[in-house]
Amino acid sequence: MNIKMSDSGYRRAFEKKAMRHMFSTFLLWYISKHKTHGYELIKRLDEEERFHVITASQLYPMLKSLLKQGLISQKKEMQGKRARKVYDITGAGRAILAQAKKCMCESPLKRQFLREMVQ
Repeated sequence: MNIKMSDSGYRRAFEKKAMRHMFSTFLLWYISKHKTHGYELIKRLDEEERFHVITASQLYPMLKSLLKQGLISQKKEMQGKRARKVYDITGAGRAILAQAKKCMCESPLKRQFLREMVQ
């Protein structure tokens, strides 16, 4: 089977997979900076004018996957009268995040790629 880049289904699948991977890495980074719960994270991302709006139905499965992989932990904390599931990064999550950073910064070509992607 010969897949062409012009195939819109292939492109959509590629974009979805690439964005999912990038967003998972972003979640690890964000949680490493701020212990957070899902609603707070959605609200924070919604405040960013240039950030793609993410829904609960997209976020919670990603958080569940990170939990299952042991990259984040979850603890119930009371906030007022509500119990919230607060997420924090684990040692394994920090190691993966450091590995991702090292991988993306280890060569001039990868650093150039990152610079151009964020401009």
